[in-house]
Amino acid sequence: MIRHLSFLALSALAASPAFAQTVAAPGSPESSSAPAPSAPSAFVTATDPYAAKGLPLGGFRLYPTIEITGNYDDNVYLTETNPKEDFFARETPQAMLHSDWSRHELDVYAAGSFYQYDNYPLQDHIDWDAGGDGRLDIYQGLSLSGSGSYSAEHLANSSPDQPSSAKSPTPFSIVQSNATLAYNPYHFGFYVGGTFSRSLYEPSKLINGSLEDNSDRNEDSYSGFVKASYEFSPGYALFVQGNENSVHYDLPVDRSGIDRNNQGYTANAGLDMLITTLIRGQAFLGYMKQQFKAPFGEITGLNFGANVDWAVSSLWTVHLIASRSLNGTIIVNAATEDDKSFQLSADYRLLSNLTITGSAMYLDAAFDDSGRTDHYIEPRLQLTYHMNPWISVEMSDTFQRRNSTTAGQDFDDNIAFIGLKFQE
Repeated sequence: MIRHLSFLALSALAASPAFAQTVAAPGSPESSSAPAPSAPSAFVTATDPYAAKGLPLGGFRLYPTIEITGNYDDNVYLTETNPKEDFFARETPQAMLHSDWSRHELDVYAAGSFYQYDNYPLQDHIDWDAGGDGRLDIYQGLSLSGSGSYSAEHLANSSPDQPSSAKSPTPFSIVQSNATLAYNPYHFGFYVGGTFSRSLYEPSKLINGSLEDNSDRNEDSYSGFVKASYEFSPGYALFVQGNENSVHYDLPVDRSGIDRNNQGYTANAGLDMLITTLIRGQAFLGYMKQQFKAPFGEITGLNFGANVDWAVSSLWTVHLIASRSLNGTIIVNAATEDDKSFQLSADYRLLSNLTITGSAMYLDAAFDDSGRTDHYIEPRLQLTYHMNPWISVEMSDTFQRRNSTTAGQDFDDNIAFIGLKFQE
């Protein structure tokens, strides 16, 4: 639901400060989707001498990468008891074609993640994503930007909406698009835009050989926004923004006989930190209200978001991501999944070619009106050794714990991997 719009918000934030309803929730248990490659930035190049340089192709640069890892998971099905362990391989190819123009901008990308399990081949799956974004500089201070993408994903085993009797991950797809018209006369900025997202869920394959229909989860999501900003110091701008959204499901009622169509709005105020060599990103606070159909009421309260990168020194880079998002669910008696997430990470350059990355994530997932709340914690540690600018060795260990108010839904999981990454 609104999570789908948050992905659009994050991608638009990378291109301009125009769209920021919310930022993507770190550690979200909903999907095992392939990561979309990000456009190269002066910030990354300034803080990482091993950042990809790309291949020149006329007025573009091509940034191809592929990561190949061997992984060990000590709880594949993320169960509270009788955990099943397994080894699996993962290949993640990505390619970004980035324009190298003095005016306008265009990015086209494709990415995939291929999983192959040793003992549980029914868990094998492929996630992929393809799309593009661009900016048209119409006149001095006036621009039109937009993006569109298609992704094929699978519900992660940790998703509360994945059937406990599922034989394999449930596939679904998302089509997304957005557009923003921006006008920046001198220190002021004015923005207007909107997004559209279409989600389609395939049937879940169950252990007994039957199929569980998920057509009641198919939805269209719409959002529009207006924003005004004032740059009070070079690279820093205060803004106010209003968003309105609506979610429409294909079926009039879901499998529990509930009409889950809903609509709402947010009003936010915050700070844009425009791209510099030291700090970039956005942080905001605001108010949200989402109205649901009977038997549910409305959800109101604090809205917040942050996505900030800070190059503290030549050795340290700190990253902060925080968000609140409302996401559709099929859990009986739950109006929505209300996710409040926080992630803090840091990169430390131990040697000129050795980087250690540590992160900690906390996610509070409340299923409003049902009495269920899931709490996730996820610490992660990764070492990256750059053999040269094109090849690096990566080692990582990630622990995840879920504590749920619903009996039998707790789990601990640890995934470790070692792999190679190739880039140009």
